[in-house]
Amino acid sequence: MSDDQNERATLTREIAEMQEALETQSMRGFLEPLMTMDLTIQQLRVLMILVAEEEGGTGQAVAKSLGVSLATVSGIVDRLEAHGMVERVLDAHDQRVRRLNATPQGRRTIRDLLGAQTRVGVALLLDLETDDLRALAQGMRAILRGQTQPPSPTS
Repeated sequence: MSDDQNERATLTREIAEMQEALETQSMRGFLEPLMTMDLTIQQLRVLMILVAEEEGGTGQAVAKSLGVSLATVSGIVDRLEAHGMVERVLDAHDQRVRRLNATPQGRRTIRDLLGAQTRVGVALLLDLETDDLRALAQGMRAILRGQTQPPSPTS
């Protein structure tokens, strides 16, 4: 193995270890809003599915996504509705169908939960020196380029 390949392997391993440490440390910021929510994991899962769907979903579609019965989803939606996070509305195209939509409060709940880790990361960035921020920005741009471009033949 060449010196360049050794250095690349060492740097890659170091970056992976640092990323894991950052994820572990930022978990605290994610756990705080999660632990204060008055929702079960199943309720969160349903809410996340509905937030991801702009036009909402149907009970059957949600049940299929979760691998549970329609009755189970109905009970979960009843509780989410009581929390003001989900609403049932008539489908505009088929009056026999009720669509499930996340309310603004439900969408905000998921945004707050998912945004907790981002807020922790931004707080850390504010303490970095400008040169370190420049280097980090350059590295992040390279990672983003790597995600949008096909792999090179040397990879």
